[in-house]
Amino acid sequence: MTTEPSASEPEPRIGTHAPGQRSLRSRATRGTVWTALGYGGGQALRLVSNIVLTRLLFEEAFGVMALVWVFMQGLALFSDIGIGPSIIQNKRGDQPSFLNTAWTIQVGRGFLLGLVAAACAVPFARLYDEPSLATLLPVAGLSAVISGFNSTKLFTMNRHLTVGRISLIEFAGQALGLVVTIVWALFHRSVWALVVGGLATPLFRLVLSHAALPGEMNRFAWSRSDARAMFTFGRWIFVSTAMTFLASQSDRLIFGKIIPLATLGIYQIAVTMASLPSLALEALGSRIIFPLFSRVFNEGGDLLASFRRVRLPVLVLAAWIISGFAAGGDVIVDILYDDRYSQAGWILELLSVGAWFTVIDVTYKSSLLARGQANIVAAANLAKFLGMVVFIPLGFYFLQVPGAVAGLVATDLCRVSVSIAASRRAGVRALDQDLWLTALLAAAAGGGWLAAEAFGGAHVVVRAAVVFAVVTALWAPLAVRYARGLRRTAAPAMSTT
Repeated sequence: MTTEPSASEPEPRIGTHAPGQRSLRSRATRGTVWTALGYGGGQALRLVSNIVLTRLLFEEAFGVMALVWVFMQGLALFSDIGIGPSIIQNKRGDQPSFLNTAWTIQVGRGFLLGLVAAACAVPFARLYDEPSLATLLPVAGLSAVISGFNSTKLFTMNRHLTVGRISLIEFAGQALGLVVTIVWALFHRSVWALVVGGLATPLFRLVLSHAALPGEMNRFAWSRSDARAMFTFGRWIFVSTAMTFLASQSDRLIFGKIIPLATLGIYQIAVTMASLPSLALEALGSRIIFPLFSRVFNEGGDLLASFRRVRLPVLVLAAWIISGFAAGGDVIVDILYDDRYSQAGWILELLSVGAWFTVIDVTYKSSLLARGQANIVAAANLAKFLGMVVFIPLGFYFLQVPGAVAGLVATDLCRVSVSIAASRRAGVRALDQDLWLTALLAAAAGGGWLAAEAFGGAHVVVRAAVVFAVVTALWAPLAVRYARGLRRTAAPAMSTT
């Protein structure tokens, strides 16, 4: 239940001149910068990895690996009881008893996931008629066991919006995983390069989470009251993350049954690029926006004002990137990949429409979780999953792969509609922002696409420059406005630290 501020007390809003609020604003600003740098660097590594590996491995390798990681993500999300969010949200989140109980649960869960991966390997391989999955899955399952031993210091630092070292650890882990993957692929050009590289990243993160972060080391311990608090809070997190898996990963499972693995590999390349903005906002949401909204809500602040103010510049940045993808997906793919992956271009353009709806939904999800409404997040993801069951096969029946991809885009609209409706009932209204930003995105994407078509006979770099110029020209005024606003907000905050 929302706590209303009394008439005699000022609302603790971000942007006031209270010392505590200036400190919170400063940490939020620095956390946003670190998250952006860490995520941007990580995605740059991911892009380099994709470009290099597509030249070393066959398309089928990416299709097989897509099935492996979807299976592992499914296990992780279907067993997620919200350990991290519990540490961030609970008032006892800094207490050693609470943290060690959480770590004990996390370790046990990791071993359980590894055993389930090994047990399900053969049936999963038979389901997709791909024998290699029987040996790949048990090895990939070791990543869950490794991650189970991660220090809870990763969550406590996130709780206090001090995410600089976390970003560096994740970037370093990705860099090491990239090196291991490429070196392995140079000598053994098989899907095992992707599996081994996928184990190097969590192993490196595990070591640094204990060695490079301040705080006490975890130990095995058990507190019944702390465990009960985590399970009570986490029951809807469990449902929500299970629905998140169904909503975000079922497309690979469905496409894996209706299209060849080589085509699935091409689709995976397009999905990887189209999801960049939404994944960036997911990272920002979990590390900064959700903790920030939780603080505002718990202190009785104006959540609506904070919601509208925080999300708008983030949406503008995401819309600019998505406009470019929607306008010039084929140009981007032509520049980065060889002719085998040319079909990923139109898939990227179409998926970018759904990515915009996902970005909008992420902002609503952060406010819903801050109010403790994980059940609404679960319902929104369930709406998308049910849409996938209907629209993807229906689209494939009428228009083959293009129809299936269009059906997937429609499911993103189903999900965000539930989030918007629930948020409006709770008093968090921002539909006006959503509508005019969507209209501007459509104009920018349409203008960029027409410009690219007009220069269809030009060199691919020229076409890319034309798309960039048209899209940027439409978004630049808003970007400059919010960049100036951010500097005005950050300057006094940083001066207090």
